[in-house]
Amino acid sequence: MLRPVVARAFTPAQGMLRPVGVRAFADFTPWGSDHWRHDKNTFKVWCTEAMVPGTKAERELYGFLAVAFGDVDANKDGLINAPEFDLLCEKVAALPRRFGMAPSWEKEYKGDIAARTAARKAMFDALDTRNGPARNTIGLKQFCRWAKDHVAGKVATLDMKSKVDFAHIAEYDEATFLNYLEYALHNPASGAYASLYEFLLTIFVESDKNCKGTINRQEFDVLVDRAAIVPRQFGLAPMGSSDELRTKIFNSMDDNSSGTITFRKFVAWTVEHSKLKIKMQREGKGYKK
Repeated sequence: MLRPVVARAFTPAQGMLRPVGVRAFADFTPWGSDHWRHDKNTFKVWCTEAMVPGTKAERELYGFLAVAFGDVDANKDGLINAPEFDLLCEKVAALPRRFGMAPSWEKEYKGDIAARTAARKAMFDALDTRNGPARNTIGLKQFCRWAKDHVAGKVATLDMKSKVDFAHIAEYDEATFLNYLEYALHNPASGAYASLYEFLLTIFVESDKNCKGTINRQEFDVLVDRAAIVPRQFGLAPMGSSDELRTKIFNSMDDNSSGTITFRKFVAWTVEHSKLKIKMQREGKGYKK
């Protein structure tokens, strides 16, 4: 008969395999316990803590950088060349970009791939020749030292308040929120829009109980309730809505009558709906008491 499969890890000191527990998702969410990977303000705090030697955050940052290094090391020799360094920079930068805290390479280099390649090659050469003649490769130690110095410089400029985290809206005043959201909605290439996008993606995935990449009518209620917390904080939305209204909204997105809506359609609807609500708020026609 078939036996249950048990996850095992190799323990060098024992020279044998031993059973290990499988890490459970925190609160049964898709994100596990690494909240810095999906929560903007937690990410900011995590970056700050990672600069302190001996902290849990420092170990997590090191692990994150090391795994990214290993992913781009094509021949698995513990060294990377200039093209791999370019890929590594993109891979690591994806995390702060997720929260709108770093520009895309297109914005940074004005869409010029040759300029990006040249700039990254210059960074690579500086690392490669830091302690001696060029080898045309760098190791994990060199990359981690450079990356931590880079992160440390960014941490010193972190703004914990003016750049809104939509998941922690109670920490901001109305003017800051409205200005940030309005800027995001009208500037889709901005960091503010990236932050909004990340928030919408997070709550969409958390509402998608069937893990299909789509939301049905029942899940839509959960999604709307979660999303509405943000505009209700400042009177951009009423405190409640009818089942009939929600069905009407859902059907307007479900234009192919599939019984589900996609993330793309949810984002598009949210952007246009939010623009209208901000306009009404500015004109004194919102739901603010």
